[in-house]
Amino acid sequence: MNNDDTPLIPDAAWLEQRLGEGSLWRPDEAALPAELTHAGSREFLLTVGFPAVRLGIVGIDTRHVRAEDGMEPFDADEIYGERCPDDDSPPTNFCFTVATRYDQHLMLDAADGGITHYDPNGWDHGAGWKGPAADDLPTLSVLFGLIAERAKPWDRPTTPYARPPSRICASACPAGSRTRTTRRSGTKSSSLWTEADPGSWLPAGRPVGDRFRWVE
Repeated sequence: MNNDDTPLIPDAAWLEQRLGEGSLWRPDEAALPAELTHAGSREFLLTVGFPAVRLGIVGIDTRHVRAEDGMEPFDADEIYGERCPDDDSPPTNFCFTVATRYDQHLMLDAADGGITHYDPNGWDHGAGWKGPAADDLPTLSVLFGLIAERAKPWDRPTTPYARPPSRICASACPAGSRTRTTRRSGTKSSSLWTEADPGSWLPAGRPVGDRFRWVE
């Protein structure tokens, strides 16, 4: 792998060379939820596409995006503990699950296109928000491509359809439904992925390049 060849914004050919032919989910305009208002995210999905694969080497699965309700909007204030328990007003901030690793979720922010790590085990006491995970969909897609590039043959990405991930948690429900949460206060963030770090899910001793490093 030559780090000089690692793009900031990948094209479909670069991604499919590493993730496999037909591995990208490229919806049409009608398939994208209206709640996704970030222009850059919409353009990337429509023109390049997002990996819909299972990266067995790290246990990351994104295949659910191909499902009919794969991009179901969630009330970001609700799941991150920013909504008061008695606040029944309509949601205004939305997010979408774009990847899972067991019960952990990577969420796409509908307004700014950032990727956040969400832990559903902490939703009911304002501890679900675990910090930024990636700058945007292109950065996350590049990371997936680099992971796949270094995978052994038996760990290559798989693309058959997978059922959508289970609900974010037992009661943190899609936008429009109501659950009781507490406001997040003093939550410590732990950055997972940014332009400079590839995430805690990479096996030890398997760097993916100088552009990415793990930050504690």
